[in-house]
Parts: sequence; structure tokens; C-alpha cells
Amino acid sequence: MGRLTTQAMSRLTAAGSLSKVDDAVKVLADLNALHILDYTGDEDGFNLGSPTPESEEIGRDLNRYRSASSQISVGTPKVPLEAEPVRGKLQGDMPDLVVEMVRCADRVAAIDSELSDIDAESESLELLRPLGLELDLLSGYESLTVFVGTTKDPEAVKAAARGGIVFTAGVKPTVVAVFCESDSAPAVQSGLEDAGFAPLAVPEGEGEISARLAELAASRAGLAVEERKLQRELAGWAAEHGDTLLAGIELLERDMSLALGPIRVAVSAHAFVLDGWVETSRSDEIREALAGTCIDIDIQPFKITPGGGGHAHHGPEQQFPPIKFVDRHTSKPLELLTDLMGRPAYGKVDPTLFMLFTYPLFFGLILGDMVYGVMTIMLAWFLFKRIGHFETGMLASKFILYIGISTVVFGYIYGEFAGFEILPHGTCDIAGIVSAHACTEAGGMWGWTPSHAPAWATWVTGAYPNAGQFHWSTEELSLFAFVGIEHGLPFSMELAYPFHRVIPVDSGGNLEHLILLTIYMGVVHVLLGLAIGFRDIWLHGDVHGNAGPIVALFDRGSWIVILIGGFMFAYGFLGLGSGHTDEGYVAFLTSMRNIGGAMAGVGMLMLIYASWAYHGMPVLIAAFLGPIEAIGMMPTVISYVRLFAVGMAGVKIAETGNNMLYGHIEDGHGVGLLGAVADLGHQHVEGLVLLLAVAPVLLAIGIKLFSKQLPPEAGRFGLLHGMTFSGLFGMVLLDVDVVTVLTVLSPFAIVPGLAFVLASLDKADLSLNAQ
Repeated sequence: MGRLTTQAMSRLTAAGSLSKVDDAVKVLADLNALHILDYTGDEDGFNLGSPTPESEEIGRDLNRYRSASSQISVGTPKVPLEAEPVRGKLQGDMPDLVVEMVRCADRVAAIDSELSDIDAESESLELLRPLGLELDLLSGYESLTVFVGTTKDPEAVKAAARGGIVFTAGVKPTVVAVFCESDSAPAVQSGLEDAGFAPLAVPEGEGEISARLAELAASRAGLAVEERKLQRELAGWAAEHGDTLLAGIELLERDMSLALGPIRVAVSAHAFVLDGWVETSRSDEIREALAGTCIDIDIQPFKITPGGGGHAHHGPEQQFPPIKFVDRHTSKPLELLTDLMGRPAYGKVDPTLFMLFTYPLFFGLILGDMVYGVMTIMLAWFLFKRIGHFETGMLASKFILYIGISTVVFGYIYGEFAGFEILPHGTCDIAGIVSAHACTEAGGMWGWTPSHAPAWATWVTGAYPNAGQFHWSTEELSLFAFVGIEHGLPFSMELAYPFHRVIPVDSGGNLEHLILLTIYMGVVHVLLGLAIGFRDIWLHGDVHGNAGPIVALFDRGSWIVILIGGFMFAYGFLGLGSGHTDEGYVAFLTSMRNIGGAMAGVGMLMLIYASWAYHGMPVLIAAFLGPIEAIGMMPTVISYVRLFAVGMAGVKIAETGNNMLYGHIEDGHGVGLLGAVADLGHQHVEGLVLLLAVAPVLLAIGIKLFSKQLPPEAGRFGLLHGMTFSGLFGMVLLDVDVVTVLTVLSPFAIVPGLAFVLASLDKADLSLNAQ
């Protein structure tokens, strides 16, 4: 197996004296080289091993530290810690530090509980305070029963009191206290229920409710101070010892896995047997490491049985080893994509290396803007700083870096910056000529039209030859003159620098060239996938257990023939219909069309045979579905035009946004948002007036941010305040005279005043009712 496949694996079977089982497990754990296979217990004379004596103590410490870590806020360590210092800390003062931290955390939890009780009691007392009664008057009678609660109908409550004493206070809801003789309590209770009475729990205590509220407020303030102090201590503890705690948990988890390792091993009265998978490249290293703990060590490279494990394979199903990537460096970030789609079967080609080229290529083709590429690179840098200290985060940031670099490169080739085309466009003074080389040969003059992008974007043209007034294309090449192509590349391909992907060819751009290029890329990409499938079926077989070169020829070779033949037929057919007059070229296109059609027909017959012979499909159904499946290759290839279409859509969206902001700058009169601002300036309108549009939004944000510092009553008039202040702000900016401002704002001052007066009258009325 090579670099294009997954890691080659071997089966390890090692046996030794039972007294050495713990040492053998530890050696393999230190090497991190064994994928152990759990013993199933189906062999006579062998049982599962027992955990080491230290497992109980390790488990107890692990549970305690896990519980402690759940009580503090600590992030993943940014720098990996060494195992030995962490182990020394665990064996030193870490247990005492954890006990102290847990004590603080428990006290914080107790304070939270006390604060909840205080808040609940304060809420009840706030409802009862308008009654003007002392707490000890609301309970504790022998011959009287007291009902305290809320109601929406005070008059109905008074009627239900049946001669008792009723105190009421407040509106919506009204708080009531009903005193009645105990003998009539059942009847009064029934009447209160009919009146919509909702009972309240009366807190225990004596004296004035206001005094009790003050006492609770003082207690709450003291507890809040203590809680903040403890939380600062916990935060300091987490900052100083949090990383060590998490590293200690990870270390104990490893120790626990080692302590429980023997229960996965087959043991007899005097011996043990280890079974698992190891990397073939590390066989000698593992054999040498186990020499001191194992008597017999057998490492056999895994050999694939062609078709083994397939649905049609007769005999025992072959057990495959785990899939492990080969050691990589540059292409390793692409393993994230491979894992996302699913790792290939053992021995088959790993697509990771291919995606190192294709994924950034496709992404750059689509996005292709220097600013967007730089933003993507900045995102990669941000992720690397935040999560790059562990492997997945590092790989993700590198992967994003790759596509960011590709986006910058293609943005440079396209000449696109923040959605603008920043390069001048070249045109020939001879109609019908669209390349600089052809224009020069025809004796014409190649002229340049400057870009309409703003100056802050066009400065990048300094990175191009002659400030962007440069054009090169493959039309200037004569590499294929020996086959009759005097200029350019075969199959009407054209590459250019710069490559104007949004400008049609007849306007000096390369839009149609990009469409054609994406189709050719689709052909090559699909052909590469079919070639990989051809190799895999030849060596390892298909899902039905069929393997060998003949199977590969018909199963995947049929598609390869269909793809190549279909491409030749389509190119010849479309070329003949484009009006070529050169007899030699017409004859070439005719031959290409005929040969391609014949190849596609042969490939279709091969596909029908493969469906019948290797996939178990009846002949008639295979003959019916074969042509349909073969034609399905065409939309598969054409779908690669999405590389052009998605990118074009993105460019046009960015162009629309730029036009909304800047307008059509070439007409000398901006119609975008910035143009509107400029027009207001020309009309001598103060620029600050524009803030009137955003003042209410800014004010709303300010009130939201500082709402806790505002008095409680202010929240009742939030909308009114917003209107008042935004209007005042606007009038000040418009230089309105003071008298007019006061006249306009007077109603807004009267309404809150009336509200406070009414609230005061309500309080006075409540006091009278209580008396």
C-alpha cells in the first residue's frame, strides 16, 4: 500500500505470563500503537482479565476532580501540559486545593439558595406592605382565621367576608386580608373561592413589614457581597489551577483506561493473550517493545481477499482492520473533509491528497476575490489563535487558510477586489477581434478603457504589469501547430492573464471561456474518479464480491468509454454546427463525431453487460436502463458549470451592493447612498441632519445597555422617552428656537406628571382603605 491509500495494518497476537499482563498493556499504551480487539470470552480455558488494584482509587479521584471541574468555568488549555509535572501536582497539593475550591463553590450554591428565598419572601412582603398591617397580625390567632391573598373583585370579597374585617390595598390585583371567626371560616373560604380569591403565603415574623423588608435587603446585600468575593476567588482559582485540573482529569482518564486494560484481554490461570491491529510500518518497533513482557509475538500483515466481505461472497466474511490515514503534513487538513464524507474502505484509494488540489481550486474559481480571500485568511488566523492548540482546530484553520490563499490567487487572476473589477479592459479598433495578439497581427490598435472602481480599490493594479494595461492569452501560443492549430490550445480552450470572467468574449473578456473550462474540468474530474474506481474494483472488488481486471473493465471501464466517447461526439457534433469552413478541420470534426458516437455505443453495451453479469439485473431491464444511465453522464459533467454560475452570481450580488452604495460612478452623478450624501452636501444641507435617521436606533441601544442604571419607573414610559429624546435631538440639530422646543415638548412632560400624580392618589386611597 502506498501514499494514495490508507495505512497498511497487521494483526498482532501476543502471549505471555499472566504476571506481565499489566506491563504489556502499559507498553502498548505508551507506544499508542495498538487497536485492541476485546476478548469475547468464547474460548475454553480463557476468561476476561481483572482490573488492576489501583483502579478503585483512580476512579474515586477521577470522579472527585470531574465534579470539581463542573463547578468552575475553565476553558481548554491553550498550551499542552507535560504529564510529569501534572502528576506531581496531583500527588502534591492539588487534592487540598480542590477541597478548598469545592467548599467555596458549595457556599456559593448555598448563598444562591438563600438569595432565592429572600427574593421570594421580599416579593410576598411587597404585596402585603400596602395593607399597612404588621406581620404578627396576619397569623397566630386561636379563635380567628385570616385569609390573605389577591383578587380582581374586592367587592365580592367583602360580600363573602360575612361580617368579618376586610383590608384591601392596590389595584390589579388587589391585595386583601379577611379576618373572620373560625366557626364561619369554611363558609367564608367558599365565598372567597367564588370571588376569584388567590391565597398568598404569609412569611413568618413580627413587626412592621417595611422593617422586615429593610432587614431582608440588608441580608441580601451582605450575601451578594460575600457571593461576589467567593466568585472572584473561584475565578482566580480557575485561572491559576484550571488548566492543571483539566490536564489531571485527562491523565487520570488515561490511567483508568490502563487500569481497566486487562479486562479486554484473554487470560487463563497462568497466561494472557493480546489481540489487535497495529500499523505494519511499526511492526519491528512493537516487536522489540513487547520482547520483555511477552513470550510469543506474532505480527501478520493483513492481506485482502478480492471480493471478501461482499454481498455475493461465499464463505466467512473477511474482518477488516481499522482505517488509519497515512502520515501527512501538507494535505493533512483535508482529512477533515474525508472524515466528513467517510473514510475509504481498507486498501482503496484515499481521496485526501487529490482534494488538496481540487477543493482549493474549485473554491478559488467560485469566490475569486482578493478582499474575500484576505478575509478568509484572517478567519483562519483567528481560528488558529482561538482553537489552534488542539489538533482539530489547527487542521480546520489550515484548511480555511488553503482556500483563502486560493481565493486571493484567483482574485488576482480575475482582477477582482471587493466585488469591483479593478483592471482596465482592452479592446481592438478592428471589429470582431477580441485578443491583443490578433489585433496586433491584423494591424489594429489595442486600446484600454479604465475601470470604474473607486480609488481605494484600484490601487491594487500596481501589482500588475504596466498597472493592469496588460493582456496575455494562450492565443499567442503555437505549441500545437503540428496538429493544425496555428494559435491557441486544442478544443477551443483559452487561458488568459488577466482572466475577465464576467465580461463576454465579444467585449474582450473570458466569460464563455470559463464556462467551457468548467465543463472540461468536469470531464477530467469525473474521469479521475472513474480511474480510481477501476483500480479499486480490479484489486478489491465491488460491493457484490466481484473482482479482477475483467470486472473492472466492464464495471468502470464502460463508464470511461462512455465519457470519452460522449465528449468526442459532443465536441464534433457542436463543432460541425458552428459554421467552420476549413475542409481539413471539418473532416477532423466529422471523424471525431463518428468515432465518439461508436465509442459511446460500445460503452453502453459494456454497461448493459456489467449490470446483468455483475449486479444481478435481468437482461431486459439492463438493456432498458443502460441507455438511460449512459445519458445520465451528460448532466453529471455539465453540472460542473456550477463553478462558473455560483461565482458569477456572487459577483453580480457584490456588484449590485456596490452600485447601491456608490451608484454608477461613471455618469459623474452618484445615485447610491454615498451619492445621496454628496448631493445633500452640494445643496448646503448640514451633514449632521443625517443622524436624525439613526438617532432613535442609537437611543434604543443606549437604553437597552444602561437600563439597569435607570429608575424603575422609567421603564413604564420607554416608548415615550424614545420619541421625546429623538425629537429633541432632531430639533437641536435643526437649530430650532428654545420657545418652540418647550412648546412641542410640553405634552410629553405633562403625561408622566399626571401618571405620577395618579399613582400618589392610589397610594393615599390604599391607606384610607387600610384604616
